[in-house]
Amino acid sequence: MTDKTRREIAEKFGQTIDPLEQYDQKFRELKKDAFAPFFENDLEPSGPADDTIRGYERVIQQWKEFMAEQGRQPTCPNEDHVKRFLEIELEERDNAPRTANKKLTRLNRIYRYWQDDSVFPHSVDYNPFKLAERQVDLSTGRVKEPPRISLDRLREILADVDHIFDQAIIAVQLKLGLRASEVANIKISEINIRQQEVQEHYDRMGSAPRVSEYDDAVYIPHDRSGNKSKRPRVLPIDDELRRILIRYLLIRPDNGEPWLFLSQRSNTQTDDEVMNTAWKRHFRPEYDETEQHQGVTSHFGRHRFTTFWRVQEDMNRELIRYMRGDTVGTSGWESAGGIDYYIHSYYEDVESEYRDRIFKLGL
Repeated sequence: MTDKTRREIAEKFGQTIDPLEQYDQKFRELKKDAFAPFFENDLEPSGPADDTIRGYERVIQQWKEFMAEQGRQPTCPNEDHVKRFLEIELEERDNAPRTANKKLTRLNRIYRYWQDDSVFPHSVDYNPFKLAERQVDLSTGRVKEPPRISLDRLREILADVDHIFDQAIIAVQLKLGLRASEVANIKISEINIRQQEVQEHYDRMGSAPRVSEYDDAVYIPHDRSGNKSKRPRVLPIDDELRRILIRYLLIRPDNGEPWLFLSQRSNTQTDDEVMNTAWKRHFRPEYDETEQHQGVTSHFGRHRFTTFWRVQEDMNRELIRYMRGDTVGTSGWESAGGIDYYIHSYYEDVESEYRDRIFKLGL
């Protein structure tokens, strides 16, 4: 069932497709660990082994980090959050379906405790973990693939985007393969665009040490809250993306905020949901979720970026891992071993190849 259909049904009966969203702010104000009662009242009385306790602690920490990147409290997910979490487990962490299913089972047990405990607002009528479980095939490890959108169709869609903020967000994610949280975390000092008017307007531009020596490049750190990659990298900005970013920078409010992209409501740092909304505004309902494909969200850019370089351009895997920010010698977060530990890539290894081969969006 598509999001559009679900929304229509919900509206007809006065329901919502995201019932826990209303409690997000209240949990933030509470400043209590909602997972602690589960350990005290449910898990520990059953006498679990130490390995079981550590397993729960590990998956809770991973879930908290993931939900922080989504801009939501870990106690207030919807089924899309759960599906994206499983997608990361299977596709980016390269976990086996059995491992992903075990994590889902543990998170679902915690959620059911919240449903049972009357102090929590979690209704027994809604369980996003059970809904997601029905939509992700953990027996084969397959999740729905993103839709195949040709470059010509992407150009047509982006040509109709008349808002420079939306256009810049979508172009950055398509051209650089960045997660929404990584885009939100870019600072003016970490992007170095050599253009006189822009540099005169932003005196901090390109001042970060890792990017100051490179023209038309951006630095993506690995140790900033929400930046899930374990590997910092510098990425090239091609002529087309450079033009788009210059247009955006010349209309961006210059209010002293360090962030490249600012929320249009508050003129402070933007977040994942704003970027996701930008994608949905221009790709939905045409690319809503179907029985075969995921609905297009801000994560589509990362999928297409990776597919372009590996499938269409047959680029060396290690160079793709560098651009994606994957750990050295792996396709996910597992530690490197053997010869892979001694393979390293740098900006200079990808710059010329990137600039010569990156696709153009016609903007």
